[in-house]
Amino acid sequence: MKPRTPKKLPTQARAIERRDKILSAAETLLLEGGPLAVTTTSIAQTAGIPVGSIYQYFEDKDDVISTLYDTAYGEVENEVVAALTTIKPGLGFKDTHEQLIRAFWQAARAHKSFRPLTRWANSQRSLWDVTPGPESSLGQLVIKTLEIAGVTLPANRHDVMMLTAVTTLSVLIDQAIEEDDEAVADALIEEISILLTGYIG
Repeated sequence: MKPRTPKKLPTQARAIERRDKILSAAETLLLEGGPLAVTTTSIAQTAGIPVGSIYQYFEDKDDVISTLYDTAYGEVENEVVAALTTIKPGLGFKDTHEQLIRAFWQAARAHKSFRPLTRWANSQRSLWDVTPGPESSLGQLVIKTLEIAGVTLPANRHDVMMLTAVTTLSVLIDQAIEEDDEAVADALIEEISILLTGYIG
């Protein structure tokens, strides 16, 4: 996917309300009929606005869905950050990291549109585009986990180990999130933790 140039965010109350209506309508359509149900025409009809109004705030329907995805991902990560504050230091890398993954799984499953939005993002973007790097917010969560666990990466391998850990975690969390059976998801989370502990811990 080509990088998008975000349009300027509205500042007036009426414009903010209209942009929010567009996003809300798109989310409703996505949840009811999947990504194919989200078109500029269907968004306009659901929001009760002219189609042209959408283009004042977004490039196209993909830009609308992409904005929903970015928002949902941020909301899930905020939940994970809050969960990390409750983890006691000294548990060791495996247990600490397992709590991170479980918090991500629970927040993602509780969010009404995170799974369909993640599926859409994964289908529209290359693996490279959807996989966050070490400097991403997911990378910062990994760093926080390492700090809580008291683990220091070797200086000469720090960057490549971070890249490997964040990439692995991103892909495997997506797999766990897709699992409806909580027992199976727990088993996947355990395996992810064992894998990363063997690599880092």
